[in-house]
Amino acid sequence: MNKAFVTLIFFLAALFSFSQGKFAGPTIRKLIGKTFTDDRHIMELKGYEYREGTMITDIHDPAPLALTVLWKKNSAVIVFSGMDDTLSNIHYIVDVIEVRNILPGWDIKTVGCQYGETEGEIIVALVNPGKGEYVKAIKQAWSCNRDKLRFETISLKKLHCINEGDD
Repeated sequence: MNKAFVTLIFFLAALFSFSQGKFAGPTIRKLIGKTFTDDRHIMELKGYEYREGTMITDIHDPAPLALTVLWKKNSAVIVFSGMDDTLSNIHYIVDVIEVRNILPGWDIKTVGCQYGETEGEIIVALVNPGKGEYVKAIKQAWSCNRDKLRFETISLKKLHCINEGDD
């Protein structure tokens, strides 16, 4: 029985590890499982500039989840993190997205996008905001699966994003 239990744990760990990190290169993928206390200064992302942080669960959730966007030149890293203990303020990284060679004028959105008529879904998108109420061009998008603690690709077909703060 002990051998079967160890085999099961190994299988589950392998399955879990292959689900996360599939949208990042090998260096950034190594962030999964790392911890930090300040999302503006993640040690392993030295040289990256903090752009935004978004809480994606209720503020009173006992295990809150968040997204952090950091940039370095024309590359961005989106960190999906959680906390088991809000008193210690230790965040653990559960998944990452690395977007390279972002063209001037393009940006990462973590709020303001909706897939079809579905509400409440957390979407990360690479967009060219343009002018007007709605984003004109969306190049890539991922759904943040809060149950499986991972990013998943989504179709751009029914996706629309608003330009927040655009007059």
